[in-house]
Amino acid sequence: MKIGITYNPYKKEVEQAITENLDNLDFIELKHLESNLLHSKLKIIDKIPRKSMHVQYLSKQEKPTTLNLVSDETKEIISDKNSDIYKAFDILDPFITSFHTGFSSKEIGTEGIDNHNYAVSEILPEKEVFRSIIESMKLISKMLRKKGYKGKILIENLDYHPTGAYEYLCEPSFISRIAKNTNCGVLLDLAHTIISAHRFDMDVFDFVEKIGVDVIYEIHVNSPLYKNGEWYDINEPFYFSDEAKGILEYVLDKSPNKELVITIECDKDVIKQIEMIRKERGY
Repeated sequence: MKIGITYNPYKKEVEQAITENLDNLDFIELKHLESNLLHSKLKIIDKIPRKSMHVQYLSKQEKPTTLNLVSDETKEIISDKNSDIYKAFDILDPFITSFHTGFSSKEIGTEGIDNHNYAVSEILPEKEVFRSIIESMKLISKMLRKKGYKGKILIENLDYHPTGAYEYLCEPSFISRIAKNTNCGVLLDLAHTIISAHRFDMDVFDFVEKIGVDVIYEIHVNSPLYKNGEWYDINEPFYFSDEAKGILEYVLDKSPNKELVITIECDKDVIKQIEMIRKERGY
């Protein structure tokens, strides 16, 4: 097991946690990689031996392009060897790179307190969504391998919302098929797993098993918010949820992957969460 955190240069507790002998630091925002704020903290960041990159956005602008593996815009960007996403590899040299699976609509918008997505254009048939995601992931893999990248490439499970943007792709069998058809691993997000399992009326452990514990190489450690009968993808500390704690323990116990990466994706009580996991696992 390797433990790390998601990097946010604007959160003091995240900076403090970097001194906790972490194994890796996970970058999500491409704009953080070239910011003056990042450069001023390089001495701190360089203490972490390994970096990972989780790609949610495809540019470094203030309002960046959201990664959507079925959209024409995303396909155009990932086909360009000079795009921001590939420049980031030259800066980070990550040992793991992960991507959201995409959506069931080519055009999407955001809404709600958790900024979940909704379909703007038509909802595509399942076969087309599957084919398009496979095509995009294979293209990304090809481009990265050409650059000499030798690390793991993962896809992250998303949280289902009945908005037209998440059809098919949040189902555990769909995620498993994507992983097997692209030779990619899976990044299991605890909050996403809990939300999707409840909306599909599934047991959370059955949900994980249908994805396949053996293909999970990283876990985003967090928990969702449940309020007034609704689930929200707001990254709370994992110990707020018995289900999140249970899934984390379950995967850690059953995973054959000795290098399983545990990434705290939550800006609250970061050090406490690290200490809890280390104490529980004797790490």
